[in-house]
Amino acid sequence: MNRSFSLHKALVTGFAAALLSIAFVACAKQEAPKEAQQTPSAQETKPQYKAYGDSVQSTSAPLALSEAVKAPSKEKLVRVTAKVTEVCQKKGCWMMLTDGNNTIRVTFKDYGFFMPKDLAGKTIIAEGLVTEEVLKEADARHYAEDAGKSKEEIEKIKGDQKTVTMVAQSVFVPMN
Repeated sequence: MNRSFSLHKALVTGFAAALLSIAFVACAKQEAPKEAQQTPSAQETKPQYKAYGDSVQSTSAPLALSEAVKAPSKEKLVRVTAKVTEVCQKKGCWMMLTDGNNTIRVTFKDYGFFMPKDLAGKTIIAEGLVTEEVLKEADARHYAEDAGKSKEEIEKIKGDQKTVTMVAQSVFVPMN
């Protein structure tokens, strides 16, 4: 009998705890008063971004692209803000960024994410390693083909090209 009473007590206690949990969740989900809903919060006034790649955004202020290309490094992660001028039209697997004077090609860490193909014209934030490298003629032609360049434009590409690139671990695109 004592054992039966203990089982009954445990069931009642568990049931009561479940009811309290449901009541707590229901109260937490109640709508705020209309006055509170109309006042924009500080978070609503900040620009909202969609994260691609690593969604943890650095807290450091983004550099101008001109600053990032001055000291390329395979060891120092940088955060830049710049305007997108082109995106790979086959997959979104690379994009070109500019600040008006400097242009860099951005690829994505471990080929792990891609950009929307209609991103050209938007100003984004990208985080990654900015490095200087030599782009082989065949790769330059491949990128031109991916960008939808004409056959004549592609054939004009001659020789290897010294270039500054970024391998981004994350890209933040404004949602508006």
